[in-house]
Amino acid sequence: MDKGFSTIEKHYLWSLLAVLVFAFFYQLGIYPLFQEEPRRGLIALEMMHRENLWVPTQTGDLYLRKPPLYNWVLILAYKIFGENEFATRFFSVLSHLILGGITFFFSRKYLGQMAAVLISVSYLLSADILVYFSTLGEIDLFYALVTGSSLFLIFHYGEKRQLYNLFISVYILTAIGFLTKGLSSLPYTAISLLVYFIWNRDFKRLFSISHISGIFVFTLILFGYFYQYSRYEELSGWWTTLYSESADKATGGGFGEWISHFISFPIDTIKNLIPAAIALPLLFSKTVLLDLRKNRVVWYSLLVFVSNFLVYWLSTEGRSRYIYPIFPFACIVLIYVCLNSAKLWKETYLKVWAYVSVGIMLLSFAAIPFISSLEIIDGQWVISIVGIILMATALVLLLRKKVRPYLILLGALTVLKFGFSAIVPQTRERATGAAEDKTLGIEIAEITQGEPLHRFGDVRMSYTIVFYLERDRGDVLYQTDSYTKGYYFCYTDDLPNSGYEVVEEFHYHEEPIFLIRLEE
Repeated sequence: MDKGFSTIEKHYLWSLLAVLVFAFFYQLGIYPLFQEEPRRGLIALEMMHRENLWVPTQTGDLYLRKPPLYNWVLILAYKIFGENEFATRFFSVLSHLILGGITFFFSRKYLGQMAAVLISVSYLLSADILVYFSTLGEIDLFYALVTGSSLFLIFHYGEKRQLYNLFISVYILTAIGFLTKGLSSLPYTAISLLVYFIWNRDFKRLFSISHISGIFVFTLILFGYFYQYSRYEELSGWWTTLYSESADKATGGGFGEWISHFISFPIDTIKNLIPAAIALPLLFSKTVLLDLRKNRVVWYSLLVFVSNFLVYWLSTEGRSRYIYPIFPFACIVLIYVCLNSAKLWKETYLKVWAYVSVGIMLLSFAAIPFISSLEIIDGQWVISIVGIILMATALVLLLRKKVRPYLILLGALTVLKFGFSAIVPQTRERATGAAEDKTLGIEIAEITQGEPLHRFGDVRMSYTIVFYLERDRGDVLYQTDSYTKGYYFCYTDDLPNSGYEVVEEFHYHEEPIFLIRLEE
């Protein structure tokens, strides 16, 4: 696997990349927003409706759990594509592809073309991102782009001894990360800088004017935002909310919860790093570890991954998506090991993975037309036939030894993404609670268009309903504690004594919610 790519393999990889990019965006906008997506979109909508980019709100209430930079990104997407699902997800997927590209160029500079291709494609195909988070308009992939880029720059400028470039660029990205996701950017920067300069026995650089200059730029950027915010609202809520959210994630749950997380988190991480993670057994060799120390970029990648991973491994509320910024560094280490391992069983091991993955994909695509739950899918036979043809082609290339086993595994995961993008968006569009909520939100917007509409008291409902409601009405759904003429959402206990009409009834967390209309 240490030889250059053949002509057939180069064509294979270009085809793989084309299918993968297509699959990332295919049907990305046909299914309704769900989980945290409508919250992100809702905050962006309200900034637009209120014409205030500095103060994030959620149904009119101050939202202090995340600073608003990612909402600014969504506003840009809405300006370009319209206020729709595709726009909500576009920059999340694009961020993942861009970080894959940055990983390629960084790896190519220090490890060569072949390693760079395998590392970057392996990152793009990381299992958890591939089939789940690349389908969502969430913060995490954008945040991974911002934070992962800063970790690359530490090594890039550090090796050149360009310390002002290092600290200023890293702290600019840290400020962007802070304005995206809050305090989590600070440990990433602090730990990675410590790791790099302690490793290089140059700890004194952390007390240099160049480092102070970077901290000053970071402070200036944050001061600029919070000064603008203070012109509209008090700042005190920000600090308590951001701190408490970070503290809760670090210390939430009890000892039993911590033990469960301590065991499951590394297992989940390995699973989510497939395909690169299949090289993990090759890592456990004294000679391999000695070899890693000889290559500066690989050793730095290992140090950065392990040191930052430990923070979330020891934190009860740590989630795999929180460590996406260090996924590229894990891929660098694992692919380097895979390329350079001299173990006799390596080729057989990789062939087993290739044959198993192709076999599973062939059976899966062949079964699609016969699965009753997929009857709602359009073009079942077309999806099935295309998948079978692609995987049969991969199998032929593998049997004839035209393409190496690991590349076949990458191809199988690419076809998996194609199948996922062809099927799952349709099921989410037609047969989920989010689909029902979208329909309800649009219907209520039509009913109440041009009329006052409020939430009464502490009523809560699906953010999917509220997103489509506010989008189509072009107005914020504010809370109120008094009734006048207009429409209201309320609980059973808050229904007026008389003078109202029940327009709609639905449930949220099994609690009935009424849309009522008052004449006076």
